[in-house]
Amino acid sequence: MAKLYASSVSKSPSQPVVRLGIIGTGSRGQYLMQMLQNVPDTEIVAVCDDFKPHLDQAVALTGGKASPYSDYRRLLERKDVEGVIIAVPLHLHAAIAIDAMKAGKHVFSEKSMAKTTDECASMLKVHYQTGKILQIGHQRVFDIRFVRGVQWIRDGHIGPVTQIRAWWHRNNDWRREVIPPSTERRTNWRLYREYSCGLMTELASHHLQVANWVLDAHPVSVTGTGSINYWKDGREVFDNVAVIYTYPGGVQFIYDSVISNKKYGLEVQVMGPLGTVEMEAGKYFLENPPPAPGIVQLINSIEKDLFEV
Repeated sequence: MAKLYASSVSKSPSQPVVRLGIIGTGSRGQYLMQMLQNVPDTEIVAVCDDFKPHLDQAVALTGGKASPYSDYRRLLERKDVEGVIIAVPLHLHAAIAIDAMKAGKHVFSEKSMAKTTDECASMLKVHYQTGKILQIGHQRVFDIRFVRGVQWIRDGHIGPVTQIRAWWHRNNDWRREVIPPSTERRTNWRLYREYSCGLMTELASHHLQVANWVLDAHPVSVTGTGSINYWKDGREVFDNVAVIYTYPGGVQFIYDSVISNKKYGLEVQVMGPLGTVEMEAGKYFLENPPPAPGIVQLINSIEKDLFEV
């Protein structure tokens, strides 16, 4: 995000500095803070986390300039904070985002938007009521491969989209070191249904957003299944899922995710009668590619004759 932004925007002495607060300074929050250091005309003036080691690390990232808070509501009371970046566990997104917009702050929240559709609707309602920006951090919206890929598809190069297939395969237990042991559920919140929807919100949401973007529509139905068939370690969310979304016009989006095999990594294949686009790889394949240049055709013909004699 920072590279794309920096390539198109240069710092201007007359541009006012945007003062930001970071709510949630774990691994993701700190990663975003590092990206912001490359974005001109921004300043992180406040950071918040209820886990002191993470909070101290975040303050250090700002060179000691940001004020620390353990309660996000105290951060929102600051009049100089114009916007907040929310990088907390999923089940907290809605409440913090709603409080922030009501406090007059613009909001950039990590994906997924919220844990339930009702929470998403509540966030959207407050966005309209307050007029404050509410942006959800789906990374691929900022990725030039996807930006160009979607435009290429909309320009008709593969014909009408007839199917989308996507997968995200990893091979790890998704666990993080727990210090102290009493913080197991809050440290590994992705593994517990109270806080997370597992693979669907943490991984599938990326590719579902791409499917919505490509088709400029939302699914009308979905069917799917999941289970815990490998990581039987006390987790509550599935370690494998397989779903099929149906879009208007009968287009299917077929998705699966596992965390016990990484052979095929991740990809989004958008297919039509004229070709296929592989969005993650940034490649396309035509069903009927144009003829090769004359010299190549000549060589191919010679080789064919030689080998077939």
